[in-house]
Amino acid sequence: MFFRLISVIPFFLILVGFSCGGESEKKENFQTQNSVSNPNKANKVSLFIKWETTGLPLEMEIREPSGAQALTLWTTGSVKEGKKTPFGDLIPESKLVLKPGSKKQFLLVMKNPTDSPVYFFAAPHSAIPVEHSFGFKFKCLCVNHAFTVPAGETWFRVVEIRLAPDFLGDHLTLTHNLIGVSRERMLQFEKSAGSSIPSEMD
Repeated sequence: MFFRLISVIPFFLILVGFSCGGESEKKENFQTQNSVSNPNKANKVSLFIKWETTGLPLEMEIREPSGAQALTLWTTGSVKEGKKTPFGDLIPESKLVLKPGSKKQFLLVMKNPTDSPVYFFAAPHSAIPVEHSFGFKFKCLCVNHAFTVPAGETWFRVVEIRLAPDFLGDHLTLTHNLIGVSRERMLQFEKSAGSSIPSEMD
């Protein structure tokens, strides 16, 4: 009986070893998957503005203000071909460079060369990498509102990006999906949303 017990002990220790090793490995994997992400603070942050479209035949651009007049945030309108515009140069690569604690005002611009008005709205933007998305505010298109680009005109909207003083990370890509809608859907949405969804244009 004594010898039989001695022969069983090593086998038991091996099982315990495998069991502990498995638990240790699970714990390590859990800690890895749930580890806290701590981006570093940078002197300059590169912000890339991207667009995806669904059922929308027009393209969105971002442009600098023309400098001819002071513009108020959220100003939205359109201009006919050949008329003076409130927007100026195209921003290369749709890239903005800001310092933490600063803000940048610019214009969204969409030209409609067709003979028919175009209606659209914007889905809430996404921010990548997600660990860099803490501490910024993009006052943009996501306001539960549909927009109209008149036929033969260029539509514009004054928007702004702000970075908190303690923003962490050196780059961020902000992507909107722009969705084309019919005039009927736009009118129906604005009728219902006007009484049930508060404005976020603050």
